[in-house]
Order: sequence, then structure tokens, then C-alpha cells
Amino acid sequence: MKHTKEQIIAKSKIVMKDLEDKYYTENCVDADIKYIGKELIKYGKFRGDEISLWLIAINSLFENHDFLHISDETGEPIYYQNFNTYIFDIEKDKDGKYFMKEV
Repeated sequence: MKHTKEQIIAKSKIVMKDLEDKYYTENCVDADIKYIGKELIKYGKFRGDEISLWLIAINSLFENHDFLHISDETGEPIYYQNFNTYIFDIEKDKDGKYFMKEV
């Protein structure tokens, strides 16, 4: 494990603040954070890669939870899955701000 739970919480808040719109804010990061270890990625730009990751529950609409997946290797987001099971890659723009891109 390269990152601590506290580091991942901090990164999650940065990502969610960047994704902020009428539904998400940095305050929607739940305390339910789990280190998963090596997992075969099934979606998005890292599909087929085996990556150690963290799974972060995100409080969403109507008391649902979305899930943010963050790489333990890099500390960067891998993908975002909403409660309807839609998958989004998380990218950075030229200013370093995170945004979602539908897979």
C-alpha cells in the first residue's frame, strides 16, 4: 500500500470538488473507504490492467452511493461509477482540474 486512507480521502475531496455541480461537492465523500489491492480493471481507459486501488463511497442522490476508484500506485482516479452503474473515466484538463468523460 503506497497511500494512506487519509491521503486518499484528501484526493477524493479534490476530485469531487472539481466535479462539483448541482449534485456533487467535496462534502459528499463518505467515510466508507476501502483498500482493495490488485484488481483487474473492467472499464474505461485502464480496462484490462491490474491495478491496486481504493474504493471510495460517494453520497449521491436519494441516499444512494456512487463509487470513485483511485489507484494506489499513482493516487489518481481510475474511474467513477454512479448508482445507476454508468461508468465515467476521470480525466484532467490542461489546468489540472478533474472532469468526467463517459466510457
